[in-house]
Amino acid sequence: MKVLVAYSSITGNTEKIGKTIAEAIPNSECVKLPTDKKAEDYDLVFCGFWCDKGVPDNNWKQFYESTGTVPVAVFGTLGGDPHNEGGMRFLQKVKNEIHKSSLLDLRLWQGKVDPKIIEIMTRMSGKPMTEERRLRLEEANKHPDSKDLREAAQWAFEIFKSRQA
Repeated sequence: MKVLVAYSSITGNTEKIGKTIAEAIPNSECVKLPTDKKAEDYDLVFCGFWCDKGVPDNNWKQFYESTGTVPVAVFGTLGGDPHNEGGMRFLQKVKNEIHKSSLLDLRLWQGKVDPKIIEIMTRMSGKPMTEERRLRLEEANKHPDSKDLREAAQWAFEIFKSRQA
């Protein structure tokens, strides 16, 4: 089975998850987006995005749209906790936007937020950094951690195994 892991990454969060997935899947190829690799040349694609202003980034969108009917498992990273209310809303929003019959699954992991983005957001909103927000960002900076990477590897391998049956 030919497997491609394609990811878009700015701060390295999605790259870490993508490379971990590739290590978990025997003989898979791993590439950063954009790429000249074609999804139709593979039996299974893992496709990763980073959250850009509340939506998957454009490099990812372009590649995902090109996957056609190839089975795709989508993963993403965001600064917020993917398990809290906001993270669950984001997950559902993305699911609704990217739904197609070839979509196998979608998983999110937390990742650090680019300090430049934090500065821009603070300036644009005119709101000072609150203690609560600072603590959330400190927590995000710890991710993806070893537990996240183990979960990503296990998630991907289970999908891979199920496609071999």
